[in-house]
Amino acid sequence: MASTDILSQTLSSITTIKLEQLQKQKEAYKTKKRALHEDVAAERDTAKRTRKLLKGYEELRSLGLQNSPTLSSLDEFLDQAEYDPSVSEPLLKEYEAEVRHYMDALTNRYEFASLYGKLVEEWIASGSSDADAADGSDVVVVGREEMHQQRATWEAYVFEAKETDGTAIKAYLDDVFSSKEAKRALDDVRKSFESWQKEWKNRVHFDESTLEAAIAGMLRSDILTEEKRTTLRDFKTNKVVLAEIADVLNMRMSAIATWTWGAPLVVEQRRNLNGRYRFYTDEDLLHSIFVYYVGLQWAVQLRGALMGFIEREGVWKPDTKLISKADARRRHFFLDTTTLLHPKSVQAARDSHFRRILLDQLPTSVDEVRGSYGSLGDEEGDNKPSHVAVVQDLLHRLQTEIIMRTKLGSDVTVIRSDFKWFGPSLPHSTIFAVVEYFGVQAEWIDFFRRVLETDLKFKQDPPDTAARTRKRGTLISTPLADFFSESILFCLDYAVNQQASGTRLYRLHDDMWLWGSSDACGKAWSIVTRFADIMGLELNADKTGSALIVAKKNTAASTASSGSLPQGDVKWGFLKLDPATGRFLIDQEEVDKHVNELRRQLSACRSVLDYIQAWNIYGHRFFSNNFGRPAHCYGRAHIDSMLATFKRIQTALFPDHPGGVVEYLKRTISSRFGIPISDIPDGYLYWPSSMGGLGLQNPFVFLLVNRREVTEDPEKLMDEYLEAEELAYARAKARFEGDLSFSSSDEDDAAPRNYTTLDADTWRNKPEFADLQSEPFMSLAEYTRYRERTVGRLGDVYRKLIGEPEETLLEPSGEIAAVFVAQKRLVKWDELSPYEKWVVQLYHKDMIGRFGGIDVVDQGLLPAGLIGMLRQSRFRWQE
Repeated sequence: MASTDILSQTLSSITTIKLEQLQKQKEAYKTKKRALHEDVAAERDTAKRTRKLLKGYEELRSLGLQNSPTLSSLDEFLDQAEYDPSVSEPLLKEYEAEVRHYMDALTNRYEFASLYGKLVEEWIASGSSDADAADGSDVVVVGREEMHQQRATWEAYVFEAKETDGTAIKAYLDDVFSSKEAKRALDDVRKSFESWQKEWKNRVHFDESTLEAAIAGMLRSDILTEEKRTTLRDFKTNKVVLAEIADVLNMRMSAIATWTWGAPLVVEQRRNLNGRYRFYTDEDLLHSIFVYYVGLQWAVQLRGALMGFIEREGVWKPDTKLISKADARRRHFFLDTTTLLHPKSVQAARDSHFRRILLDQLPTSVDEVRGSYGSLGDEEGDNKPSHVAVVQDLLHRLQTEIIMRTKLGSDVTVIRSDFKWFGPSLPHSTIFAVVEYFGVQAEWIDFFRRVLETDLKFKQDPPDTAARTRKRGTLISTPLADFFSESILFCLDYAVNQQASGTRLYRLHDDMWLWGSSDACGKAWSIVTRFADIMGLELNADKTGSALIVAKKNTAASTASSGSLPQGDVKWGFLKLDPATGRFLIDQEEVDKHVNELRRQLSACRSVLDYIQAWNIYGHRFFSNNFGRPAHCYGRAHIDSMLATFKRIQTALFPDHPGGVVEYLKRTISSRFGIPISDIPDGYLYWPSSMGGLGLQNPFVFLLVNRREVTEDPEKLMDEYLEAEELAYARAKARFEGDLSFSSSDEDDAAPRNYTTLDADTWRNKPEFADLQSEPFMSLAEYTRYRERTVGRLGDVYRKLIGEPEETLLEPSGEIAAVFVAQKRLVKWDELSPYEKWVVQLYHKDMIGRFGGIDVVDQGLLPAGLIGMLRQSRFRWQE
């Protein structure tokens, strides 16, 4: 269960030396401190005794611990006490107590530095035992039943070809791209691919910069073993090695027509936190870099070509009804506005978001870095939002659409689905037919075939097991896989748009969302099912479902046939859409399944640091992500539900420990290292690692920093808007009719400024409006018909609802502020995250009292290099 399999021998030796030196300093400190107390015990004069203690403290501090700013002026005060009778005995005793307190704080720092060293040694030992067990010839890895079941399913897909009809696929695509505009734009895509493939041969592909970009992307993916990750990090920092690798790979590129993997690829089965096993191939590292680079280049090129296709005028159908010429003319006459799409409108926000999410799986440049599709969030160095962030934003928009549309009187149908075992099941005949349709030439299709149709062997199988040839599927979590899948799935995006009246398929990889009217969603769903049949894909029944949310003012559901929509619940993570309320609610049954799994993973941890790492990843981040990030559209009830669920999780995991994970860890540390529980402060476990704490994550704090800032009832925002809209209508009508008692407002998007009766007469009496001059002012229904396109204020409500709440900003108490200033810390208070500020505020009295400052352990005493390795390594979960 250790977090890393490989520990650099040099780093391990340095760590051992550092910990041995720390132990020597600790023993020397204890010895000198004991002698100092014995020396001053016989001194009866308080001032002299305090001065001796202060001098001894300075000598003890020279052993390597920081000075206490609080005592910096005490020597001068003691000089005063020698002459000034007003410096009383009680005051001198306070000074003496303060010196003794800081000496005890130094003792505590040494004790906890020593504890930290023991925790690191325990972690190293647990990693070594894991490695020994993994390499032992007498160890048989049995694995769980579902591990074997999922392997059998994977093998049934990957080693059994599914031949699709390439001619039928191309005929289908001809129908999808049948409009004049689409044909012209598609021709441009093909021409761009043609010129790009021709230019490819004349390029020098590998140099230091291209290798660094490829390595950065590979390190953020989940495709590498820990050994290869360590090797790549070493490559990245060695320019000589990079130059040699570039030479070798350029030679391989020049001979790409005959390139092969050379040997069977080893398949490793790894369990994800969601319970699914994924199948990774362990290749020769230079081959991996080579194929990763080629895939990255193709993926970037595909995105550029398809974005050019999308942006061609007339190619992409709008998803909502445009303002007709007649309606635009009436709005011009009655409202004196020619606005057809307000830049702050709901529709403008929708359009901008859809452009961002379309083809999101493809990189915009070779320098783009983000985590793999299953990663838990953004990390330092990423320059594109994580897949988790993208899907969370999508869910916020869906929840906002439900609130907004139902409040405006429309029912909302929602469909969610994905393809079953999409990556492993993708037929090679489908891949080659589609990329050829877009203009990929035969020599490249031949290369792709050699990449895909290679021999595979499972890591845990006996050495004499025969290799088998891949017949379906792609290389998981690679740019080349993204190139193949997005080439195919973009055709589905466009088919839905063209054949379902502009309906938008919100798709993240193969995870698909549709929402709108039942008729539109039903038609789009039939397009999805037909596409799956033609391309040789299967929809995933377990993740497919639909829901109809009826507007509050409607008395009956839509008359659209439910038979045209897929059956099942609409779910994502631990969220399930409740059709009765139109809200995403936490599915407690799903939570319980993962509580049992988390218990299993935690119980397999052999070291405290591993336990904390597992808790932070699984017990905090995984659960938090799958509950849905707090947003105004979810309201405060959602945060309260998350808080209650986290409380229930801790109660279930630690029934014998009322203090939850903190009490469990304190008892564990106490039993393993002989430290009384009362001597281990709660704050030490939660204290930021940058300040010498263990960095245990508290999910309650992460939620509470948002709770007071989130909108309590999101529907009230729409109620307020509708009230303001009626008032804006009354103003507009009054202005039109010449009643200037209604003043114009900047909140009225259609209100002309500096409006006067003369303006009204001039405006209304224009010859082009002669046929309208006798008509009464437009009705409220007509006034609001295009509100989602023309009203900026409604767009403000939309953006408020989809937004995440600001985090509560805590100001430091006087004691904390003084310590941060006095200790001249490199990290200032304002540079701490809201979470870290909350933790420091919550526990500072006990922590500062015990350790004499913010830092539990001085950073120079810690094996920082080793801890950095722990943070960088990929945690290995119990299979």
